[in-house]
Amino acid sequence: MISILNCGYESRHQKPFDMLRPEGSSDYTLLVIKSSAFFEYSQTYTDISANTVILYDKNSYVHYGCHSSDYNDDWIHFDVEEKDLPFLHELNIPLQTPIHLSDAGQLSDYSRLIVMEKHSSHTYKNQILDTLMRSLLCTLASQILENPDKAASHKYFGLMNDLRVSILNAPHRKWTVETMAQSVHMSPSYFQHLYKELFQTTCMQDVISARLKNACFYLRTTEMSIQSLAGFCGYDNEFHFMRQFKKYKSMTPSQYRSHYRNTSP
Repeated sequence: MISILNCGYESRHQKPFDMLRPEGSSDYTLLVIKSSAFFEYSQTYTDISANTVILYDKNSYVHYGCHSSDYNDDWIHFDVEEKDLPFLHELNIPLQTPIHLSDAGQLSDYSRLIVMEKHSSHTYKNQILDTLMRSLLCTLASQILENPDKAASHKYFGLMNDLRVSILNAPHRKWTVETMAQSVHMSPSYFQHLYKELFQTTCMQDVISARLKNACFYLRTTEMSIQSLAGFCGYDNEFHFMRQFKKYKSMTPSQYRSHYRNTSP
């Protein structure tokens, strides 16, 4: 079984951040890095971008961080029973190595589920966490093996992907098509066409989806009022938030919160 020892989702640091563990830790550590950062190993420094994943082995030297503000990552400390070590080894995920992906969104979704489950009291909590972590690791291994996405070769992919990472990391900001297009120096019409071509969704669908995913997370893990949560997730109007949430989950925010409380023993 894979045991989740500690974990965090959307962990932000508002000042320069420097994580140094010369002796490492006694468990495996997985990072899903969502902002520009640095990575150091064997006295070699490497600048890394958003959508980078690092898997640290047990007791391995750890040094990473960010010189600017607003560093953001998901992190999971986990251990693997000896009988399950072949599963981890057969995935051939490089250790102590930054792995850049075209899109780490699916891995971050798993991180979100793992954090929520870690804080639950479900009867089969450990089995669920084991399944989620195996799924995350298999997804990572698959993405490493897959051929690069054709979209990644587009001359504007880097610019557009950086913007998309900003949207998904901070959906609460006042995003509009016009301001997004302006930030990448494109006309709104061309920007929307290119965004859909590269990411198979619209920019505003990404904003709404990310806001509602965050709302689900905070409904399950905090006591924040619906009104406060709406503002926290980027909505000026509580009722607009409630309408979008009901369309997304087929229940109101209050019903969603009650549902998960009632299903926990």
